[in-house]
Amino acid sequence: MLDLLLQQAVNGITQGMAYALIALGLTMIFGVQHVINFAHGEFFMLGGLVAALATTVLGLPYVVGVGAALVIVALVAVLVDRLAVRPLLDTADGQSTVLLSTFAVSLLLYQGVLTAWGPNPERVEGLAGVLSLGPISVTYQRVLVLAAGVMLLGLIEWVIRRSLVGKRIRAVAQSAYAARVVGVDVASVRALTFLGAAALAGLTGALVAPISLFSPTMGQHVIINAFVVVVIGGMGSAIGAVVCGLALGILEAELSVVIPQEIGSAIIYALLLVALFVRPQGLFGKVAR
Repeated sequence: MLDLLLQQAVNGITQGMAYALIALGLTMIFGVQHVINFAHGEFFMLGGLVAALATTVLGLPYVVGVGAALVIVALVAVLVDRLAVRPLLDTADGQSTVLLSTFAVSLLLYQGVLTAWGPNPERVEGLAGVLSLGPISVTYQRVLVLAAGVMLLGLIEWVIRRSLVGKRIRAVAQSAYAARVVGVDVASVRALTFLGAAALAGLTGALVAPISLFSPTMGQHVIINAFVVVVIGGMGSAIGAVVCGLALGILEAELSVVIPQEIGSAIIYALLLVALFVRPQGLFGKVAR
């Protein structure tokens, strides 16, 4: 039993890393644009779709599929930003309107892929091989997800804290008006943040697809859990997104050992309600003043 729990913990860390990266993208968008992007899960799904098309349909190497997912999802994000986000963001009810427009985009992307691809899951060929660590076995694909996740988190931290672009992002997140006064191109910073978060989601989808199989519904499951992570961790908190994403992945994996998945999901959503009652701003969020 102990070996099974350890194995599930390792698997949970992999899934948790995916949750952390998706939640971090949501947090970046909320921190800079102060909106919730409902289409974020479909960017994740599109990354898996591109990887599936590249490897299964076209027979290309997996690494090419990952690179293509990053580029294509970024291009889709540019289109979504220009059509469904940027024109609405500064209107009187911009935040509510963008929420609805991205929800509509999510439905369009999901239904479009479902109609074209069909509901059946598809295996994506990733890295082959298994790494054995005593009683624990870890596929090389999971190792890749963990390694890539750590590098991406480190890169994002460096960009946000050390680069000129990061300083501008933090300035717009604190006050778009003040940033505009001192000469920051707020519209460009918002667009860059949206594109970066979407590209991160697409890359994550391409990395996770060989583990969980590609399905048009994969984005819907991950976005619900990502919202749970963001709310419990704190809206706008990058640390909260990473810590709670990893914790949720491990908890979900361990619960699956002893109880059915549906009950495990109910427990996770119950934790969300408790968090909202006890600490509405999230574990790492700040109280609005």
